[in-house]
Amino acid sequence: MTVYDNTVPAIDCVDFVRLVDELVDSDPKRWGPIVAKHLEECPPCLVYLQQMLDLKILLNHVFDGEKLGDEDVSRVINAINDFKKGRQV
Repeated sequence: MTVYDNTVPAIDCVDFVRLVDELVDSDPKRWGPIVAKHLEECPPCLVYLQQMLDLKILLNHVFDGEKLGDEDVSRVINAINDFKKGRQV
């Protein structure tokens, strides 16, 4: 467990969820200390991010090995996010 000092700003879960699409498409080594701090301090967001990463992998292997493009995967993830937002109203 890394202990972050006060120089690493905290973000809330709402801001983190807004970053998930970008995080899924980027190298984890480039996420930076703000994301790392939030993931360490917020197990539900860590689970959510892992689910989105797993979903991307699964979608890349559907239809007998036919790979979906990044745009297809993004549309599915956005549709799921939109569905979840609609249920929270």
